[in-house]
Amino acid sequence: MLQGDELDSCFKEHFTPERKVLIIMSKGFDVRMNIALSKLKSLKDGPQVTCFLISFDEGADSASHTYKQMVDDNMIELNSLIDSDSIINANIQLWLKDGQSKRRVGDRKAAELIDNIEVTSYTDILVDISALPRGIYFSMVGKLLAIIDQITAQKKPNLMVIVAENPELDIAIKDDTPDEDLTFLHGFSGEIDSSSASQGEPVIWMPILGEGKLLHIQKAYTYLAPSEMCPILPFPSRNARRPDALTISYHSLLFDEIGIEKQNIMYVPEQNPFEAYRILSKAIQNYHQSLKTIGDCKTVLSTFSSKLLSIGTLMAAYELKSKDIGVGVLNVDSHGYKIDDGINLKTMREESNLFVIWLTGEPYEDN
Repeated sequence: MLQGDELDSCFKEHFTPERKVLIIMSKGFDVRMNIALSKLKSLKDGPQVTCFLISFDEGADSASHTYKQMVDDNMIELNSLIDSDSIINANIQLWLKDGQSKRRVGDRKAAELIDNIEVTSYTDILVDISALPRGIYFSMVGKLLAIIDQITAQKKPNLMVIVAENPELDIAIKDDTPDEDLTFLHGFSGEIDSSSASQGEPVIWMPILGEGKLLHIQKAYTYLAPSEMCPILPFPSRNARRPDALTISYHSLLFDEIGIEKQNIMYVPEQNPFEAYRILSKAIQNYHQSLKTIGDCKTVLSTFSSKLLSIGTLMAAYELKSKDIGVGVLNVDSHGYKIDDGINLKTMREESNLFVIWLTGEPYEDN
C-alpha cells in the first residue's frame, strides 16, 4: 500500500514513458473523480495513459441528474487532463426491467465489461474507485484478479486499486433509501442463499459499520437472518472518537434488538486494507475450523464504511475462495444519494488522501 511521499516517489520511479497504463474510472458527480488521473498526468516524462471511462444508466432518479453541474465540471477537468482519443467510453446499465419490477444488474454488467479489455496490452491497470459505486468495483476488480491469475504464458500486468480517501466527505454524501431486493455481488455469492440458515447451516455475518446506514444494516440483517453477527468498527481512525460514535449510533439495534455479545465486536484500522484483510481472513478461517465438527458454516461480509476498507473485504473474500471457503459479499445499494446542505465539496476535496493498493504484479514476482 502506498500513500503520501512514498506514493509520490514510487510513481516517479515506476511510471516511465515505456509504461502503458489503463486507468478505469467513473463519470460522476463526486469531486474526487479526477484526483488520481491528475496525479498520473502530472508526472514529468510520464507513461502512455488510456482512460476507460464508465458512465451509468441509473434511470430518472439518478443523483447524476440532480448534480448535473458537478458532473459537467468534472468532465471539463477530465478533458483538460487527457486527449479525447485516449478515452474509451463505456456504459453500464444498472437496472433491468423484469415485468412490472426491476432488478440490479450493474455488478454483472461491470464484470462483462472487463471481458472486452485486452489486459495483456497494458503494463499497468489502475482501477480508480474514488467515484465508482461499491457494487460496481467489487465485481470489476474480482474479475480482473481472476483473469490476471490465469495468465501463465506471458508477463502479468500490474493491478492497482487507487482511491482518494476522505471519510468526512463520504459521510457528507448520504445514501437514500435502500433497495427493496438484496442480492450477493456477482462473483462473490459464496454459494449462499436466503435458505442457508433455515437448512441448519450457521450463517456468520461480519459487517464493517459506517455512519448513516441504520436502514441498510437492518435490511441486510433481516435478509440474512444470521446465526451470529460480528460488527466491525474502524479503529484506529483519523477521528479517534469515531468508533465510540458509531457504537452509540447503533447501540439500540446491536444490543437491544439483535442482542449481540460484546466480545463479537471486532476492529480494523480505518486506513489499512491489508490489515483489515488479515483480520477478516483469520476470523473467517477460525469460524470454519471451530464449526467443522457440526458440519460447516457460511460467512457473509458487508461494507458500510469507507472504500479503502472495502478493498480489505474484497481481498479476504477473493483469497478464501481459492481455499474452498465460500464467502458471500452482501452489498446494500441505495436508490440515490443526497449531499448535505452547506458543504463545500471543493474544500473537502483538498483534504482527500490518495492511496494505492497494489494487488498483483511486480512486487509479488519471484526474482
